[in-house]
Amino acid sequence: MNQSILIVTLGSKPQLATLALDCLHEMRESPSTLIVIHASKARPETQIAIEKILADLPRSHPNVQCHAVELQDEGNALADIISPQEVQIAFRTVYAQVRAAKLDEKKVHMMIAGGRRTLTVAGMAIAQMLFDDEDRLWHLASHPALEASGALHAGPGEWARLIPIPIIPWGRLSPVFDALRDVTDPFEAARRLEHLRLREQWDAARIFLLTKVSAAERDVLDLLGRDGLTQAEIAERLLLSPRTVETHLRNVYRKAAEHWDLPDVNQAQLVRLLAPFYHWSR
Repeated sequence: MNQSILIVTLGSKPQLATLALDCLHEMRESPSTLIVIHASKARPETQIAIEKILADLPRSHPNVQCHAVELQDEGNALADIISPQEVQIAFRTVYAQVRAAKLDEKKVHMMIAGGRRTLTVAGMAIAQMLFDDEDRLWHLASHPALEASGALHAGPGEWARLIPIPIIPWGRLSPVFDALRDVTDPFEAARRLEHLRLREQWDAARIFLLTKVSAAERDVLDLLGRDGLTQAEIAERLLLSPRTVETHLRNVYRKAAEHWDLPDVNQAQLVRLLAPFYHWSR
């Protein structure tokens, strides 16, 4: 990725965008594009904030192109993000911007300190859907005097810092973006991700049962995971001593910990790990 993009959710504080650009520049991460996502420009505070950003960039970051993206419902700007329909529009708008950047093979920086909390939630959820290891989700912290003044850039003795927000992108676990490349709706994407997540869990459990356990251990696990029997009931059903059943399970716990790369596994954890396989195999 040769270019990066900064996506900022905006309420009425233009300094969030300019300070974020300043911080990224200090980190030698200079986005070529700034996208500002906001509610209706008819709100004076929002309009003023956008105008201040557009007026400042030619001086402070002349190589950055700015695009203001207004939340709209069939051409009508959203005054706020309150109703379920407005929340869906906010999610779809943020999703569309991140998806377009990833299709264009750009590194994405997304700063979610501004605007309604709904936009913050949307940013975090969509980052988990579409981000890869190169992308970053940020919050902004600044000197109290700088925040209170609303200045677009830090003055002497003032500071601003981008704080990374840890997420676990689905792209780290599987080639998710390729699966979502043609999905334009975040809610459909979420449904597909859930299906992928369950499929991966099913595959992991299936491989474990087929390759890591003995036939005798599999008999015990089927009664435990599929039928929900207790150890005593398993022993009675298989005509084994309770101690033999316990030994089989103890061996399986060790193998499961190795298979799923866990420190240790107990019976309750084992049942949860195998649940997708037994649920889908019914």
